[in-house]
Amino acid sequence: MSALLTSLTLAALAAPAPFSPASPAGVTWTLGSLQPAGRGATTPGAALARPTLRLDGSGASLKITGNTGCSPLTAQAALKGQALVVRGVQAGGSERCTDAALSLREDYLRLLNATTRYDLNGGTLILSGGAGRLTFTRTGGAMTDTPTDSLDGTWQMRVTPGPAGPERGQALLRFTFSGAKVTVAGLAGCNTVTGSGAVIGQQVVFGGVASTRKLCPGAAGTAENRILGLLRAPLTIERQGGALVLRGQSGQLTLTRAPVPAPTGGATPDPAATYTLTRLNGQPAPRTLRPVTLSFRGGRLGGSDGCNSVGGEYVIRAGRVELSGGLMGTKMACPDQPDLGFQTFFEQRPTLTVQGGTLTLRTAEDTWEFQAR
Repeated sequence: MSALLTSLTLAALAAPAPFSPASPAGVTWTLGSLQPAGRGATTPGAALARPTLRLDGSGASLKITGNTGCSPLTAQAALKGQALVVRGVQAGGSERCTDAALSLREDYLRLLNATTRYDLNGGTLILSGGAGRLTFTRTGGAMTDTPTDSLDGTWQMRVTPGPAGPERGQALLRFTFSGAKVTVAGLAGCNTVTGSGAVIGQQVVFGGVASTRKLCPGAAGTAENRILGLLRAPLTIERQGGALVLRGQSGQLTLTRAPVPAPTGGATPDPAATYTLTRLNGQPAPRTLRPVTLSFRGGRLGGSDGCNSVGGEYVIRAGRVELSGGLMGTKMACPDQPDLGFQTFFEQRPTLTVQGGTLTLRTAEDTWEFQAR
């Protein structure tokens, strides 16, 4: 970190401050206005997501996190007295920024990079460098100061723009909050989506959202693209009764608490057995090109989804099957075969029981029964 400070910076940090104000660290700040050099102060428009900033650490080892309003950002900083020197500002891609959001993003990053001083007055923080300044307000309320106390757990979003079923455009996404971390997994319409991010102040910011690339035509494709667009930009957190609303520039995602199947007991799978799917939700298993199979050997789940071979590392925790890195598989096309949602099913951490040669996996909505062979 010492290489971070130029001789000018060192001189600024060495200058004694007339007083020792409270530190701006440990608080999430939301941009109220910005004033580039030679221009008047401006306030982001009502349709724009406000950039945020959070400093953690102390002295010459401050870490900055936040977002630009349409992309996440990170940086380093050094603090002494009222001198605050920001360096190494990095922001995520701007491909999801509208023209107005992109203009705000560029001004915000330029002024943040130029910061050499801060002034703190109650709930107002001013960062200045040269003739430019950024003015922030402390993001208040229980959702900001301790947002994860009430968010921890799994939330789900279900949207069915057309006939039900993954191949017809059903969206079923699960958001899991744990501390300041958040993950998303499930179906956005026709494609499986995975992503991870963080809760920053009153916003959720995903660092990256990936999806499969199945063709999704018509209304289902339109809805899917809208959902993916929302996930790839900062989302403001709101509570509406028992629902959780994640609001973006072009819409919102409304989540409800995901029902949790009651944990069940049962033996662990036989590592020598291969389990074949025989019943799905109480009905005979659908016909597939290959049998749907599972094996549990040496901490690795393997088998077939009826078309492709799949595998991944797993653990059984509190009666649930948890994949540590997702499922990997071959890429063979089986156009005439029903999509069982194999990947999505395991992303929901199904409960597992074994009774004799019968292995049962359950989520809140589906029950898969396998027989040992």
